[in-house]
Amino acid sequence: MLKEKVFDLKEERDTSVDNISIVLVEPQSSGNVGSVARAMKNTGFKNLTLINPCDYKNNEAFSFACKADDMLFRAKVYNTLDDCIKDSDIVIGTTRRMGKLRYPLLTLQEAVPKILELGAANRVSILFGREDKGLTNEEIPLCDILLEIPTHPEYPSINLSHAVFTVCYHLFIAAGEKSPAVRVAPREELERMYVHMEETLRKIGYGEHGGEYLLQSILRSFRKLFGRTGLMQKEINMLRGIFTQIEKRTRNE
Repeated sequence: MLKEKVFDLKEERDTSVDNISIVLVEPQSSGNVGSVARAMKNTGFKNLTLINPCDYKNNEAFSFACKADDMLFRAKVYNTLDDCIKDSDIVIGTTRRMGKLRYPLLTLQEAVPKILELGAANRVSILFGREDKGLTNEEIPLCDILLEIPTHPEYPSINLSHAVFTVCYHLFIAAGEKSPAVRVAPREELERMYVHMEETLRKIGYGEHGGEYLLQSILRSFRKLFGRTGLMQKEINMLRGIFTQIEKRTRNE
């Protein structure tokens, strides 16, 4: 008989995100650069790269960064995109515009696992274009993969920092956070709980008007419910404590 079952969850976060750089190509707003720094820190990304940026070390940028100003101080800065991607193994461009030069486009759902897979052993740069016109047709061919960030057709334009947060958040969720393994109670403890449950239900007369069949049907339903849940020992103890209190109240009536 199986005595225990362990639900294996990721014990540590995927380190592929450490090989991913967020690259802002000629950002025009210091507030946006600060907001991007905050979005990156919210989602665990550390590598910010700026191509020919505006002045981003000012009060507006630091205000929007909101305690993520360390991201601004250690950001890498390049004069041109060509200089930047020399340090990259994989270049991913983000775009909302369609066209012959912007095909094929991966959806966000398609791109996220691919980015994490590539990031495990490669230096990946994810490019975000200018606030007013995004990446140019000359820059698109430099990208190995193109990623589409979907928006509503009635208002497709998306703020730069929102675009960065959307991509970083999906990568963050897919990479996973540290989570402890959940150990369920031993099988014999679970069976004792079911016996206790049946005894309690019989003592309070639950289901007696429907006969033995109804009671057994109810017990089977509980087995399915708790089987899907995977009860831990403390949860079994809690339930048996409730059953005990019900029995005591029943005896006193």
